[in-house]
Amino acid sequence: MGGVARKMGPFRWADFVALDDDDRRELIDGELVEIEVPKRTQERVVMRLGAVLVAFVEKRGGEVLASGYKIRITERRGVMPDLQLYRTGNEPDVDQEDGLVRGRPDLVVEVISPNSRRYDRVVKLGYYASLEIPEYWIVDPETKTLERLTYSKKGYVIASTHEGATTFAPPSFPGVRLPLEKLWPRGSEGA
Repeated sequence: MGGVARKMGPFRWADFVALDDDDRRELIDGELVEIEVPKRTQERVVMRLGAVLVAFVEKRGGEVLASGYKIRITERRGVMPDLQLYRTGNEPDVDQEDGLVRGRPDLVVEVISPNSRRYDRVVKLGYYASLEIPEYWIVDPETKTLERLTYSKKGYVIASTHEGATTFAPPSFPGVRLPLEKLWPRGSEGA
């Protein structure tokens, strides 16, 4: 890894954005913490959801970014959501090529893996709430559920929960219709 790996913490935003592209760590309270490398199931879900969101922005404008794009929460906190969507007029400025320092996405998506359940549902939920990100989708391939959380001044509330083979059609993204069965792995093995 690059020069950051030799430095002892606490780490800051500049250290986080300086990591090599293949360095899968996030900045949590000044520490660079390894995140789980996604398995096939998680990657499949991310790609399928990403395709739906890209189709949405192709019709309405905006931008969809995948997990390598970093979001600054504070000087000592930074994360990489599995997917993030920016509506037209809210895209990151050109000077934010290495990561989002100012502003916020309109939507973040996390696809839960067996070891990220608490991290995605508690830690990242709090981080995204601190930025007042309007929507947070939590997708769990193991339970075959998608939770759509919306932000209000009181924090996130679960706006809807979808499971199994239902069709997900969030009112905040007109035209998005996703039969959830297309996300889940075929067969009972789950991977």
